[in-house]
Amino acid sequence: MLMILITSLWAMGNTMSAVFVNVYLYAYTGSLVVMTIYCIVRIAQFPLFFTLGGKWAQRQGFAPPLTTGVIVTMLSLVYVLMMNESFASQPYLVFVVALLVGIGEGFFWLSVNSLHQIVCGPEQRARYLGNIGIFNNVANIIAPALSTWIVSHSINDTEGYVTIFKFVLVIYVVIVVSAAMVRAKSSAQKFSVLKCMPIIKDKTWRFTMIFTFMYGMRDAITLTLAGLLVYNATGGSGGIYGSLLTVFALISIVSYYIFSRRLRGKNLYRLFGIGSFLISSSTIVLVLVPNLFGAIYYGIVNALATPLYSNPYSLIAMNNIQKYADHENMIGRVIVKEIYLSIGRCFGMFCIVMCSWVLSEKLYLPVSVIFCSLFPIFLYLYAKKHQTEQNVD
Repeated sequence: MLMILITSLWAMGNTMSAVFVNVYLYAYTGSLVVMTIYCIVRIAQFPLFFTLGGKWAQRQGFAPPLTTGVIVTMLSLVYVLMMNESFASQPYLVFVVALLVGIGEGFFWLSVNSLHQIVCGPEQRARYLGNIGIFNNVANIIAPALSTWIVSHSINDTEGYVTIFKFVLVIYVVIVVSAAMVRAKSSAQKFSVLKCMPIIKDKTWRFTMIFTFMYGMRDAITLTLAGLLVYNATGGSGGIYGSLLTVFALISIVSYYIFSRRLRGKNLYRLFGIGSFLISSSTIVLVLVPNLFGAIYYGIVNALATPLYSNPYSLIAMNNIQKYADHENMIGRVIVKEIYLSIGRCFGMFCIVMCSWVLSEKLYLPVSVIFCSLFPIFLYLYAKKHQTEQNVD
């Protein structure tokens, strides 16, 4: 229950702060490529700070790295507000934000992802992930509505952003207090990230890491372009954008509620296949039809399909990591999984940047987005092939 509270509050705080971070930075830089490089810098730090956070958690528990992650994230918001219009004349300042966010999220997600692995067993995992999805989307409904209300009732936008920051600050303080109440601890057994990195000899681990890398390839679009493409498709209207996000979150809540308890046995791979196809189509349609219709299609399909795509991925990866729990500290495996996920995400983002360098402005987005969008289908086919081979063995 504490972990569900922490993740949903984090989702709410992040969604509210996104009003004046991603879209705010994009409004000043005006470049999807700069924002993609921003995400590469942010994600590339995860391996280092996941490892540092893991060692820290082993000695003192998860509360210190989790708390530090939240505090550094708060500092990144302060920096954004301080720099304000400087981002327009000095776009490189965006990367300072990326450095701070990367450090904060690295410590935070190391703690949260490790605790996800520890606090629930295989029997409760599908329901646990489903509940997290439901509460995160409830937060995603409240956050944009509250942010819009605050800005509209402020003297000016800057005053509204400051008020939102104060509210987010309160949310993060509650997260810190909640983190101190988490009793689950890391195993005292030592772990080595370097020893867990090789994937050649261990068939199960090789599958899990390639599987994770492929998941990260499509995730690159979600982290960098999807939200900004939806924003552009609405004509840059904050009101329409906020309303669409609310509708999408409502659809996602219903989808999580219906499907989270059905992701088991034969249903797992059947629903995974449906979700993978729909997730692929959502971003392909969005980039090929860059208008309100494309934004609505993306939002509805993505909201419906995310529980069918992301939860099976998480279940398969987490269950495979659980197999090593009896004879080693799972944090090492969790960190390496996140490293391969970060490599996949960064490689996907690098493909977007490379396409922007070698292709025309009209071509680079469709080509790069379609390429990354096909990976959920590859991911499902790879998982299905592995499952078939296991059954034969």
